[in-house]
Amino acid sequence: MVPATKLHEVPKYDVCLSFAGEDRDYVEEVARHLTELGVSRFYDTDEQADLWGKNLVEHLDHIYRKDSRFCVMFISEAYARKMWTKHERQSAFDRAMVSDTEYLLPARFDDTEIPALRVGTGYIDLRNRTPRELARMIAEKVGSAVDAPEPGWEYQLFADTVALHMGKLSAKQISHELGDVTPGRTITSDTDALDNYRARTGVFDEIINRLGELLSPGKQQWAFGPAGRPGDRNRIRLLANRFVETYEDLLNWAAELRGTKTPERYRVLYRLTAQLADQPLKQVEAFVAELTAAAERNAGDLHLVISYDPEPVKAELKKVQTT
Repeated sequence: MVPATKLHEVPKYDVCLSFAGEDRDYVEEVARHLTELGVSRFYDTDEQADLWGKNLVEHLDHIYRKDSRFCVMFISEAYARKMWTKHERQSAFDRAMVSDTEYLLPARFDDTEIPALRVGTGYIDLRNRTPRELARMIAEKVGSAVDAPEPGWEYQLFADTVALHMGKLSAKQISHELGDVTPGRTITSDTDALDNYRARTGVFDEIINRLGELLSPGKQQWAFGPAGRPGDRNRIRLLANRFVETYEDLLNWAAELRGTKTPERYRVLYRLTAQLADQPLKQVEAFVAELTAAAERNAGDLHLVISYDPEPVKAELKKVQTT
């Protein structure tokens, strides 16, 4: 008697992505890079027509419990509280319980605890990991061939890291564009108002100088390496982080001036001075957009020109000092 042959169902996807809608911007980039790397993945918006009209509870249970080789769980505060992500991770946990190899691949946006996820489970910290980097790690995990980084990868890593952290500042960017005012310090005397103004303009000069210094030829060679030699990933990330931090310092500087309450005669001066940040901020944002587009073509040029018009501020300061 010939023994029956046991057939194993081949998973439809290399990986399924479980995430909250609040984190979609990041995950969408990961999904795009996975496609470029030849990794099959379940990403909901790509299959809206297929999902249309189906019993989603049953269908998603099948995807997260049977149809994938691995499940990447994008953990965040939003992920922990959403109904649909709770359903997805329950299916994934059910699969993990009967799997003889690792199935769940946690990736953390923050330190939110997830019930049933063991404390000792290895995870990837996404707070300083770009979508492209995570996609390459996933590709390696599923056994997909990953080519060596192409020439110009240093610019790509810098652009990706800057874009990652700039995206977290969208609320501050919008507040600046709207000219939102959050009440802050109150100054009652003319002398204190003038002293504070001089101190804050000194800080503005320091921030602008720092932006230029971070992209100086010396700093670039320190991180990207001399001609013909590869750069250092940790230095590139550090340089990118410092660049975004300085951009945020400029946003905070303008917001602090807008929120400072002064005697009447100084209000216009403070408002005009806060507006000095407008041009540099837009120039940084345009630089990042152009660098990101160039990096996709394996090109790059870290050349940023900062300019602003101080004349309205000078005129108002002279007016204040002579009245």
